Amino acid sequence: MSTNQPVTEAEIDTESRLRGTIRELRHSPTAIAGAIMVGVLVVLAVFSTIDLVVFNKQLITAIHADPHQMNTMNRYSPPSLSHPMGTDQFGRDVLSRVIYGSRIALAIGVISVGISFIGGVACGATAAYFGGRIDDLIMRLLEVLYSIPGLILAMTLMAIMGPSVYNLFLAYGVIGIPAYARVMRSEVLSLREAEYVEAARAAGLPTRTILFREIVPNGLTAVIVQATLSMGGVIIGAAALSFLGFGVQPPTASWGRMLNDAQQAMIIAPWAAVFPGMMIFLTVMGFNMLGDGLRDAMDPRTTLWKPDWDELGDDFLPTDDRQREEPDAVTDGAATDGGTAVDRRPDEHGGNR
Repeated sequence: MSTNQPVTEAEIDTESRLRGTIRELRHSPTAIAGAIMVGVLVVLAVFSTIDLVVFNKQLITAIHADPHQMNTMNRYSPPSLSHPMGTDQFGRDVLSRVIYGSRIALAIGVISVGISFIGGVACGATAAYFGGRIDDLIMRLLEVLYSIPGLILAMTLMAIMGPSVYNLFLAYGVIGIPAYARVMRSEVLSLREAEYVEAARAAGLPTRTILFREIVPNGLTAVIVQATLSMGGVIIGAAALSFLGFGVQPPTASWGRMLNDAQQAMIIAPWAAVFPGMMIFLTVMGFNMLGDGLRDAMDPRTTLWKPDWDELGDDFLPTDDRQREEPDAVTDGAATDGGTAVDRRPDEHGGNR
Protein backbone atom coordinates (compact mmCIF):
# COMPACT_ATOMS: atom_id res chain seq x y z
CA MET A 1 0.00 0.00 0.00
CA SER A 2 1.60 3.25 -1.15
CA THR A 3 0.88 6.65 0.26
CA ASN A 4 0.95 9.62 -2.11
CA GLN A 5 2.59 12.60 -0.47
CA PRO A 6 1.09 15.92 -1.62
CA VAL A 7 3.46 18.32 -3.33
CA THR A 8 3.78 21.41 -1.18
CA GLU A 9 4.97 24.91 -1.90
CA ALA A 10 7.91 24.31 0.43
CA GLU A 11 9.29 21.73 -2.01
CA ILE A 12 9.73 24.22 -4.86
CA ASP A 13 13.27 24.21 -6.21
CA THR A 14 15.30 26.59 -4.04
CA GLU A 15 17.91 27.07 -6.73
CA SER A 16 15.25 28.27 -9.17
CA ARG A 17 14.03 30.85 -6.65
CA LEU A 18 17.58 32.06 -6.11
CA ARG A 19 18.22 32.37 -9.84
CA GLY A 20 14.95 34.22 -10.32
CA THR A 21 15.83 36.68 -7.57
CA ILE A 22 19.28 37.28 -9.04
CA ARG A 23 17.78 37.86 -12.49
CA GLU A 24 15.42 40.43 -11.01
CA LEU A 25 18.24 42.17 -9.11
CA ARG A 26 20.17 42.65 -12.36
CA HIS A 27 17.48 45.08 -13.50
CA SER A 28 17.76 47.28 -10.38
CA PRO A 29 20.55 49.92 -10.52
CA THR A 30 20.00 50.63 -6.83
CA ALA A 31 20.52 47.00 -5.86
CA ILE A 32 23.60 46.73 -8.10
CA ALA A 33 25.18 49.83 -6.52
CA GLY A 34 24.41 48.49 -3.03
CA ALA A 35 25.84 45.08 -3.91
CA ILE A 36 29.08 46.72 -5.13
CA MET A 37 29.44 48.65 -1.85
CA VAL A 38 28.77 45.55 0.23
CA GLY A 39 31.12 43.53 -1.98
CA VAL A 40 33.97 45.97 -1.36
CA LEU A 41 33.35 45.71 2.39
CA VAL A 42 33.40 41.91 2.21
CA VAL A 43 36.68 41.92 0.26
CA LEU A 44 38.32 44.25 2.80
CA ALA A 45 37.01 42.21 5.73
CA VAL A 46 38.18 38.88 4.29
CA PHE A 47 41.60 40.31 3.44
CA SER A 48 42.14 41.79 6.91
CA THR A 49 40.94 38.64 8.66
CA ILE A 50 43.23 36.35 6.67
CA ASP A 51 46.12 38.78 7.10
CA LEU A 52 45.66 38.93 10.87
CA VAL A 53 44.95 35.25 11.56
CA VAL A 54 47.28 33.59 9.05
CA PHE A 55 50.04 36.09 8.31
CA ASN A 56 50.10 38.17 11.52
CA LYS A 57 49.69 41.52 9.65
CA GLN A 58 52.59 40.84 7.32
CA LEU A 59 50.58 41.38 4.13
CA ILE A 60 49.21 44.81 4.96
CA THR A 61 52.57 45.85 6.43
CA ALA A 62 54.34 44.87 3.19
CA ILE A 63 51.69 46.54 1.02
CA HIS A 64 51.14 49.70 3.05
CA ALA A 65 51.59 49.97 6.84
CA ASP A 66 51.00 48.13 10.11
CA PRO A 67 47.63 49.33 11.51
CA HIS A 68 48.87 49.00 15.12
CA GLN A 69 52.34 50.47 14.76
CA MET A 70 52.72 53.77 16.65
CA ASN A 71 54.97 56.68 15.66
CA THR A 72 54.51 59.69 17.92
CA MET A 73 56.85 61.74 15.74
CA ASN A 74 54.34 61.40 12.91
CA ARG A 75 51.09 62.06 14.83
CA TYR A 76 48.22 63.82 13.04
CA SER A 77 50.03 63.91 9.71
CA PRO A 78 47.77 65.13 6.90
CA PRO A 79 46.92 62.88 3.93
CA SER A 80 49.93 62.27 1.69
CA LEU A 81 51.34 59.66 -0.68
CA SER A 82 52.77 57.65 2.20
CA HIS A 83 49.59 58.02 4.28
CA PRO A 84 46.60 58.59 1.90
CA MET A 85 44.19 59.07 4.83
CA GLY A 86 46.68 60.66 7.24
CA THR A 87 47.58 59.43 10.72
CA ASP A 88 45.88 59.52 14.12
CA GLN A 89 46.98 60.78 17.55
CA PHE A 90 49.49 57.92 17.94
CA GLY A 91 50.89 58.22 14.42
CA ARG A 92 49.07 55.09 13.22
CA ASP A 93 48.06 54.95 9.58
CA VAL A 94 44.31 55.70 9.22
CA LEU A 95 43.93 53.79 5.93
CA SER A 96 45.27 50.56 7.45
CA ARG A 97 43.02 50.95 10.47
CA VAL A 98 39.99 51.64 8.25
CA ILE A 99 40.70 48.42 6.34
CA TYR A 100 41.10 46.45 9.57
CA GLY A 101 37.95 48.04 11.01
CA SER A 102 35.91 46.53 8.16
CA ARG A 103 36.22 43.03 9.60
CA ILE A 104 34.75 44.17 12.92
CA ALA A 105 31.88 45.99 11.19
CA LEU A 106 30.99 43.04 8.95
CA ALA A 107 31.35 40.51 11.77
CA ILE A 108 29.04 42.54 14.03
CA GLY A 109 26.47 42.83 11.26
CA VAL A 110 26.51 39.17 10.21
CA ILE A 111 26.74 37.54 13.66
CA SER A 112 24.30 39.87 15.43
CA VAL A 113 21.76 39.70 12.61
CA GLY A 114 22.21 35.92 12.53
CA ILE A 115 21.36 35.65 16.24
CA SER A 116 18.34 37.93 15.79
CA PHE A 117 17.24 36.02 12.68
CA ILE A 118 17.29 32.59 14.31
CA GLY A 119 15.77 33.74 17.59
CA GLY A 120 13.10 35.86 15.91
CA VAL A 121 12.05 33.12 13.46
CA ALA A 122 11.78 30.54 16.24
CA CYS A 123 9.82 32.82 18.62
CA GLY A 124 7.53 34.31 15.98
CA ALA A 125 6.73 31.00 14.27
CA THR A 126 6.02 29.22 17.57
CA ALA A 127 3.82 32.03 18.87
CA ALA A 128 1.75 32.29 15.68
CA TYR A 129 1.30 28.56 15.06
CA PHE A 130 0.19 27.56 18.57
CA GLY A 131 -1.62 30.80 19.41
CA GLY A 132 -3.54 31.28 22.65
CA ARG A 133 -1.58 31.62 25.84
CA ILE A 134 1.70 30.63 24.23
CA ASP A 135 1.31 33.46 21.71
CA ASP A 136 0.42 35.96 24.42
CA LEU A 137 3.31 34.93 26.67
CA ILE A 138 5.99 35.04 23.97
CA MET A 139 4.83 38.27 22.33
CA ARG A 140 4.31 40.15 25.62
CA LEU A 141 7.85 39.28 26.73
CA LEU A 142 9.21 40.42 23.38
CA GLU A 143 7.19 43.63 23.54
CA VAL A 144 8.77 44.45 26.90
CA LEU A 145 12.18 43.97 25.27
CA TYR A 146 11.09 46.00 22.24
CA SER A 147 9.85 48.92 24.35
CA ILE A 148 13.36 49.68 25.65
CA PRO A 149 15.47 51.89 23.31
CA GLY A 150 18.03 49.73 21.56
CA LEU A 151 21.09 51.80 22.43
CA ILE A 152 20.11 52.01 26.12
CA LEU A 153 19.48 48.26 26.29
CA ALA A 154 22.78 47.54 24.53
CA MET A 155 24.68 49.79 26.96
CA THR A 156 22.99 48.05 29.89
CA LEU A 157 23.88 44.60 28.61
CA MET A 158 27.45 45.65 27.88
CA ALA A 159 27.77 47.14 31.36
CA ILE A 160 26.56 43.84 32.87
CA MET A 161 28.59 41.49 30.67
CA GLY A 162 31.62 43.71 30.22
CA PRO A 163 32.98 45.55 27.15
CA SER A 164 34.18 43.08 24.53
CA VAL A 165 33.50 42.39 20.89
CA TYR A 166 31.84 39.04 21.65
CA ASN A 167 29.46 40.59 24.15
CA LEU A 168 28.71 43.22 21.53
CA PHE A 169 27.62 40.48 19.11
CA LEU A 170 25.33 38.97 21.73
CA ALA A 171 23.87 42.30 22.89
CA TYR A 172 22.77 43.43 19.44
CA GLY A 173 21.65 39.92 18.58
CA VAL A 174 19.23 39.89 21.53
CA ILE A 175 18.01 43.42 20.80
CA GLY A 176 16.93 42.51 17.26
CA ILE A 177 14.87 39.42 18.12
CA PRO A 178 11.50 41.22 18.67
CA ALA A 179 11.51 42.86 15.22
CA TYR A 180 12.15 39.54 13.45
CA ALA A 181 9.60 37.75 15.63
CA ARG A 182 6.89 40.23 14.64
CA VAL A 183 7.57 39.81 10.94
CA MET A 184 7.69 36.01 11.19
CA ARG A 185 4.53 35.89 13.28
CA SER A 186 2.54 37.84 10.70
CA GLU A 187 3.77 35.54 7.93
CA VAL A 188 2.89 32.36 9.82
CA LEU A 189 -0.56 33.68 10.72
CA SER A 190 -1.31 34.08 7.01
CA LEU A 191 0.06 30.64 6.10
CA ARG A 192 -1.06 28.30 8.89
CA GLU A 193 -4.53 27.81 7.37
CA ALA A 194 -3.26 27.22 3.82
CA GLU A 195 -4.35 24.11 1.95
CA TYR A 196 -0.93 22.48 1.91
CA VAL A 197 -0.68 22.91 5.70
CA GLU A 198 -4.08 21.24 6.13
CA ALA A 199 -2.90 18.43 3.87
CA ALA A 200 0.23 18.00 6.00
CA ARG A 201 -1.92 17.78 9.14
CA ALA A 202 -4.20 15.23 7.48
CA ALA A 203 -1.14 13.17 6.52
CA GLY A 204 -0.23 12.94 10.21
CA LEU A 205 3.03 14.90 10.08
CA PRO A 206 4.39 16.03 13.46
CA THR A 207 3.75 19.61 14.52
CA ARG A 208 7.45 20.46 14.44
CA THR A 209 7.75 19.18 10.88
CA ILE A 210 4.69 21.11 9.71
CA LEU A 211 5.92 24.32 11.30
CA PHE A 212 9.58 24.32 10.29
CA ARG A 213 9.39 22.42 6.98
CA GLU A 214 6.07 23.50 5.52
CA ILE A 215 5.29 26.95 6.95
CA VAL A 216 8.53 28.69 7.93
CA PRO A 217 10.34 28.29 4.54
CA ASN A 218 7.41 29.97 2.78
CA GLY A 219 7.48 32.91 5.19
CA LEU A 220 11.21 33.64 5.12
CA THR A 221 11.08 36.16 2.27
CA ALA A 222 9.98 39.07 4.45
CA VAL A 223 12.41 38.06 7.21
CA ILE A 224 15.36 37.95 4.79
CA VAL A 225 14.52 41.44 3.57
CA GLN A 226 14.26 42.58 7.20
CA ALA A 227 17.72 41.11 7.89
CA THR A 228 19.30 42.94 4.95
CA LEU A 229 17.71 46.26 5.85
CA SER A 230 18.60 45.98 9.55
CA MET A 231 22.26 45.19 8.86
CA GLY A 232 23.08 48.87 8.47
CA GLY A 233 21.31 49.78 11.70
CA VAL A 234 23.25 47.16 13.63
CA ILE A 235 26.56 48.48 12.25
CA ILE A 236 25.62 52.05 13.25
CA GLY A 237 24.56 50.90 16.72
CA ALA A 238 27.79 48.95 17.24
CA ALA A 239 29.82 51.97 16.10
CA ALA A 240 27.87 54.14 18.56
CA LEU A 241 28.66 51.75 21.42
CA SER A 242 32.33 51.73 20.48
CA PHE A 243 32.25 55.53 20.29
CA LEU A 244 30.85 55.62 23.84
CA GLY A 245 33.49 53.18 25.08
CA PHE A 246 31.20 50.17 25.59
CA GLY A 247 32.15 48.23 22.46
CA VAL A 248 35.44 47.23 20.85
CA GLN A 249 38.41 48.08 23.04
CA PRO A 250 41.83 49.33 21.89
CA PRO A 251 44.13 48.51 20.22
CA THR A 252 41.63 46.67 17.99
CA ALA A 253 40.73 48.85 15.01
CA SER A 254 37.06 49.84 14.97
CA TRP A 255 35.39 52.66 13.06
CA GLY A 256 33.38 53.78 16.09
CA ARG A 257 36.46 53.74 18.30
CA MET A 258 38.38 55.73 15.69
CA LEU A 259 35.67 58.40 15.79
CA ASN A 260 35.94 58.49 19.58
CA ASP A 261 39.71 58.97 19.41
CA ALA A 262 39.40 61.70 16.75
CA GLN A 263 36.77 63.86 18.47
CA GLN A 264 39.38 65.91 20.34
CA ALA A 265 41.22 66.80 17.13
CA MET A 266 38.37 67.68 14.78
CA ILE A 267 39.84 71.13 14.11
CA ILE A 268 43.48 70.26 13.58
CA ALA A 269 43.05 66.76 12.06
CA PRO A 270 39.55 66.30 10.60
CA TRP A 271 40.74 63.42 8.39
CA ALA A 272 41.03 61.18 11.44
CA ALA A 273 37.21 61.33 11.78
CA VAL A 274 36.09 61.95 8.20
CA PHE A 275 37.34 58.68 6.70
CA PRO A 276 35.97 56.29 9.38
CA GLY A 277 32.68 58.20 9.29
CA MET A 278 32.59 57.94 5.51
CA MET A 279 33.10 54.19 5.69
CA ILE A 280 30.20 53.84 8.12
CA PHE A 281 28.02 55.97 5.83
CA LEU A 282 28.87 54.00 2.67
CA THR A 283 28.46 50.63 4.39
CA VAL A 284 25.03 51.47 5.79
CA MET A 285 23.92 52.96 2.47
CA GLY A 286 25.10 49.86 0.62
CA PHE A 287 23.10 47.50 2.83
CA ASN A 288 20.01 49.72 2.63
CA MET A 289 20.16 49.94 -1.17
CA LEU A 290 20.69 46.19 -1.46
CA GLY A 291 17.81 45.54 0.92
CA ASP A 292 15.46 47.77 -1.06
CA GLY A 293 16.32 45.97 -4.29
CA LEU A 294 16.00 42.57 -2.64
CA ARG A 295 12.57 43.48 -1.27
CA ASP A 296 11.34 44.44 -4.75
CA ALA A 297 12.90 41.36 -6.37
CA MET A 298 11.37 38.91 -3.91
CA ASP A 299 7.91 40.48 -3.97
CA PRO A 300 5.76 38.60 -6.51
CA ARG A 301 3.52 41.64 -6.94
CA THR A 302 6.30 43.77 -8.42
CA THR A 303 8.89 43.35 -11.14
CA LEU A 304 12.17 45.12 -11.76
CA TRP A 305 12.30 44.01 -15.40
CA LYS A 306 11.21 46.62 -17.94
CA PRO A 307 10.36 44.83 -21.23
CA ASP A 308 11.45 46.24 -24.59
CA TRP A 309 8.33 45.95 -26.72
CA ASP A 310 10.23 46.57 -29.97
CA GLU A 311 12.42 43.50 -29.41
CA LEU A 312 9.56 41.25 -28.26
CA GLY A 313 7.50 41.77 -31.44
CA ASP A 314 3.85 42.36 -32.21
CA ASP A 315 2.58 39.32 -30.32
CA PHE A 316 3.61 40.89 -27.01
CA LEU A 317 2.20 44.34 -27.73
CA PRO A 318 -0.73 45.55 -25.64
CA THR A 319 -4.12 45.20 -27.32
CA ASP A 320 -4.56 48.94 -27.96
CA ASP A 321 -1.14 49.22 -29.64
CA ARG A 322 -1.82 46.17 -31.79
CA GLN A 323 -5.12 47.61 -33.00
CA ARG A 324 -3.47 50.90 -33.94
CA GLU A 325 -0.91 49.07 -36.07
CA GLU A 326 -3.53 47.04 -38.01
CA PRO A 327 -4.60 48.51 -41.43
CA ASP A 328 -8.07 49.90 -41.90
CA ALA A 329 -10.81 47.47 -42.91
CA VAL A 330 -11.64 49.44 -46.05
CA THR A 331 -8.14 49.54 -47.53
CA ASP A 332 -7.30 45.99 -46.38
CA GLY A 333 -9.29 44.34 -49.16
CA ALA A 334 -9.15 47.22 -51.62
CA ALA A 335 -7.24 47.52 -54.85
CA THR A 336 -5.69 50.76 -55.91
CA ASP A 337 -6.39 52.14 -59.35
CA GLY A 338 -4.43 55.25 -60.20
CA GLY A 339 -3.99 56.17 -56.59
CA THR A 340 -7.73 55.70 -55.84
CA ALA A 341 -8.88 52.90 -53.59
CA VAL A 342 -11.42 50.68 -55.38
CA ASP A 343 -13.72 48.56 -53.25
CA ARG A 344 -13.75 44.96 -54.54
CA ARG A 345 -16.44 43.66 -52.17
CA PRO A 346 -19.29 41.85 -54.01
CA ASP A 347 -22.57 43.67 -54.28
CA GLU A 348 -26.00 42.23 -53.65
CA HIS A 349 -26.19 40.85 -57.30
CA GLY A 350 -22.92 38.91 -56.95
CA GLY A 351 -20.68 41.32 -58.88
CA ASN A 352 -18.08 43.78 -57.77
CA ARG A 353 -18.93 47.35 -56.98
